[in-house]
Amino acid sequence: MMDNLLRPCADMGIQADPLIEWKYDVEKQIEHIVLGRGPPGGAWHTFPPSVRTLSPAAWLSLPPHAPAGAARLSARAVANYCRRYVHACKLQKFFRSGVTVTSVTRIPQSDAPRCHNTHCPLNAQFCVQGYDNSSCCPFRYICRRVVVASGGGARPNTLARHVAAHSLHALGDFERALHVLSNTVPPRGRPTALVVGSGVSAADGVWLAVRAGLHAAHIHRAPADALARLEPSAYPDYCQVYRMMCDGPAGNHENYTPYPHHTIVDVTPLDTRHTDDIDDDALCLKRVKLLDLNTNEIIEMQVYVIGVFIGSKPDLFFLQTNYLDCIDIKIDCTKCIDDKPTNRKIEEKQCFLKNHWHYLKSVLGQSIQSCKSRYLNYSEINGNSDTKCVIPDCNKRTVDSNDKTSVMNKNKCEIIPYTDDDKVKCTCEAVNPYSSGLGFGLDPKKPVDGRSNPIAVDKSSHEILNGPEGMYALGPLTADNFVRFIPGGALALVTHMHQNKH
Repeated sequence: MMDNLLRPCADMGIQADPLIEWKYDVEKQIEHIVLGRGPPGGAWHTFPPSVRTLSPAAWLSLPPHAPAGAARLSARAVANYCRRYVHACKLQKFFRSGVTVTSVTRIPQSDAPRCHNTHCPLNAQFCVQGYDNSSCCPFRYICRRVVVASGGGARPNTLARHVAAHSLHALGDFERALHVLSNTVPPRGRPTALVVGSGVSAADGVWLAVRAGLHAAHIHRAPADALARLEPSAYPDYCQVYRMMCDGPAGNHENYTPYPHHTIVDVTPLDTRHTDDIDDDALCLKRVKLLDLNTNEIIEMQVYVIGVFIGSKPDLFFLQTNYLDCIDIKIDCTKCIDDKPTNRKIEEKQCFLKNHWHYLKSVLGQSIQSCKSRYLNYSEINGNSDTKCVIPDCNKRTVDSNDKTSVMNKNKCEIIPYTDDDKVKCTCEAVNPYSSGLGFGLDPKKPVDGRSNPIAVDKSSHEILNGPEGMYALGPLTADNFVRFIPGGALALVTHMHQNKH
């Protein structure tokens, strides 16, 4: 509703005046402090300066600037605006940048009556602790309410560990690596940059590589629906990458080679380049082996840099308090647990011999033994028939059905499915077990994900349902992945705070 009032008919491409009038009321001001690792603006500072926003400028709400229509702003422009806005409005006292929050814990409450002063420390419900990134000095805040707005991109999704060690997972790092390559690699042939992913960030990586004068090799699945929905007139860069992905290898585009339905099986460094701000393993000539999942063919190529852009997850390690007693830090890796059903189906289809090995082994053994007793008896082969059964007339005896059944049951072999789960170790990166936010999502037993399993909140107040009273969530953590939807959540939680002052 908030979005419809601020931007009437925005989805139809009509730019209309907002139906809300803002008024400043000093008595409604809420004492607060914003803690962040970077400067005001958050993730906008991590994007390459040349990357443009998905949302039109009219949807970004950048007061006092007038809406700029359907134009898309650069990430650098938005980041600089956020920094200037804090200084222009004299909000520096409410921001503390360059810090890391390590824990948010609930303060034990007593049964004594509360103090009538809302600013009294005895009314605090949470203790927020952390340290300054530059001086390493610790800090501690006690407060009545906490708003978790840390975004959903703190932990990029990675491939296997032996591939992740040679890859870059941030667009900013990838662009710097491309800049270094374009200035240092000899001009004999175009160096190749390998991009993995099928979404918007991967399209940014392909576009950055092509603009830097490099050859872009692109490993992807089916093109993402997010790219298909974009208008060519407003998003020519993304639509161009989408067309090249759809054309496949037959498209024969300049400086672009797609590898649909391929996966990286091995990465071998061939030399090392020493750089100040980029890992040596990430920026060097590498031999990469690709597996075609459709034909099972192996393809080898040489690349200088690998960019993996396959989504990301939030990092909620600071919510270490087990509010619901449902977090078991001894369980297996959640990524491996999600992959087990798929891997098991593949094993059942492709490994019939492995799963029935015990049965086949027993049948083969019995067959060999029967052959030995019938054809390989030394005395019978040499015509010696003195070896007779000690039981008289055994060849004329009738076999009792009960005896036959008992013998068959005795010799019957049970099929024991083969499994090597105990031998296979997790290859995922070791992370804090609380980073996944287990217990706070719509499905408390699954990790928090801004798209598939956001934090469960009360839509009218944005208070976390699976957390203590007074804890809120905002932004991509609650599936508000567009900037235009965030003000509605902010208004909801501020309204709830005013309604529950005491």
